[in-house]
Amino acid sequence: MDRKELAQQIKAGQLRGAYLLEGVEENIKAATLQSLRKALLPEGMEELNESVMDAPTTDAIIAACETLPFMADKRLVIVREHPAFTGRGEADERLIGYIPQLPESAVLVFLCRGKADGRKKLYTAIKKSGGVVSFEALKDEELTPWIVRAFAEVGKSISPQTASVLSFTVGSDTALLRREIEKLAALAGERDAITEADIQAVATRSLECTVFEMVDAVVAGQQGKAFALLRDMLTMGSEPLGILAMLLRQFRLMQHIKIMQYEKVSPAEIKQRLGMKPFAAERCMRQAAGYNSAQVKKGVQICLNTEYMVKSGGYNQEGALEKAMLEIFALKSA
Repeated sequence: MDRKELAQQIKAGQLRGAYLLEGVEENIKAATLQSLRKALLPEGMEELNESVMDAPTTDAIIAACETLPFMADKRLVIVREHPAFTGRGEADERLIGYIPQLPESAVLVFLCRGKADGRKKLYTAIKKSGGVVSFEALKDEELTPWIVRAFAEVGKSISPQTASVLSFTVGSDTALLRREIEKLAALAGERDAITEADIQAVATRSLECTVFEMVDAVVAGQQGKAFALLRDMLTMGSEPLGILAMLLRQFRLMQHIKIMQYEKVSPAEIKQRLGMKPFAAERCMRQAAGYNSAQVKKGVQICLNTEYMVKSGGYNQEGALEKAMLEIFALKSA
């Protein structure tokens, strides 16, 4: 099931059996677990009706589930980081066979940081009962309203367009976004509305956003700024090959734009086909306008050749990336 279905079960008081909460969106996963705890555990009786265990034995899990709740309808058993979901082991047959036999008086929740290993027998057993809940990164249509609501919670407002700029700048991780929202709210002070200028002033940029800015600097011929952004990314621990892959992605996007423009596709249709946030698509189209088709094609080839030379051992990563950047700057004079 998805997290929305689980939220409906929580709201309707229909929690039963075993659940596995997995996926990359840790912030919403944690918030959902808190909602589940609040729905199941009577206030003041939490400690008497909840067991929280880290990678416990099968005996410990079964014993906790078989313990009757005290002045409550159900007992909540939370198992964190069971090795059966991380690829480091497998659950024994007793635990796998116990999943469909859980008593009505217990709700068993397995918590897994990141994605669980779907090949494991315990995963399959929980999936059969409909209890696997995946918390994936929010898509744009969910993320923008989430940002708007998060600002409202701290007494601030933000337009959907500006919220989209924030998610592009910071990324889609809601835990990171929450910290940036608090920072922006503090910056705004008594002012109600958050602006794009606020975001530009203090928001921590994602790798994708920084690469966009670096390409903007390349197109504008600002070599000093481009290499300063490159050094910032390397200093923050970004892998040179990861940066190169993002740079290649940008030039491939520009190549797609050039091809669609040659085919007389309308600007509105181009933006839609790119599958990006509208303002990011516009920005990419402005970058493409700074090159002719041959230069963009050459930019793609520079990135591909550099990647090949690094992976084949011909270049070291950082030196290769700087060399590629210089070759891309030279495109403007080609």
